[in-house]
Amino acid sequence: MDAQRAALALIVFAAGACAGSFVNVVAYRLPRDISIVAPRSFCPGCRRSLPFWANVPIVAYLGLRGRCAACGTKIPFRYFLTELALASAALYLYLSFAPLDALARYLLCAGLFVAALVDYDWRVIPNVITFSGIPVGVLMAWWVMPEVGWQSSLAGIVIGAGFLLITGEVYSRIRGREGVGMGDVWLLAMVGAFLGWPGTIFTLFAGSALGTIGAVTIALGGEPARPLIDEVGSAVNAEANAAGSEAVSGFLQTEIPFGPFLALAAGIFALFQPALAQWYLH
Repeated sequence: MDAQRAALALIVFAAGACAGSFVNVVAYRLPRDISIVAPRSFCPGCRRSLPFWANVPIVAYLGLRGRCAACGTKIPFRYFLTELALASAALYLYLSFAPLDALARYLLCAGLFVAALVDYDWRVIPNVITFSGIPVGVLMAWWVMPEVGWQSSLAGIVIGAGFLLITGEVYSRIRGREGVGMGDVWLLAMVGAFLGWPGTIFTLFAGSALGTIGAVTIALGGEPARPLIDEVGSAVNAEANAAGSEAVSGFLQTEIPFGPFLALAAGIFALFQPALAQWYLH
């Protein structure tokens, strides 16, 4: 790698980390009906505005040892993990795909992170993410993602949303309870829009496998209590799905959010699509 490409790679990594920091902000504020523009970043514990240097992605978390600079409240490790993961994803995509193709895949990864974090905390996937992501995904697949194309994109939407709708209806009739939330349906439709029908199929199977493993692991460790919703978040975003998004493990009856597992599987395919497509299609 020459010096110029190395410098650009460093810039891309830093930009990806900044985007990861913004994703954390969106995931925290969106379900609480707080503007993602104002006020400036603040500590959830003491509500004080954070100084500029405390907002530097990755570095600030390490420098502050995971605590608020003002009150010492512990900062969730997932903030650091999100910044690092999206920074690493940006770097990998930059090195592996054409610039616009890489940007499209990165937009999907960022949206998946928001959906997964909100679904984990609130058992809802905001429609504002998926409803905007679906048309953007079709356009990106059509214009800048030659390995996908608009025809595969449309097929991915139909297959993904249709499969979960049918599965949810069958489960509801057999068990008399909701097993698939509409948030999951629209999330998979967004995945199909960006990644086409191969990405949809991979996400369904890999997400289901990961969800089963997660359900068994959580059940064996004891079912976790759902996080309490504070006063600020008493009214969940009106554009979010009230029904939530849950996956039920068949024999352990452990309810877990399905969205994070779908998001993880889709992110894997977005990053490694050429190798994965060759592997399971041929």
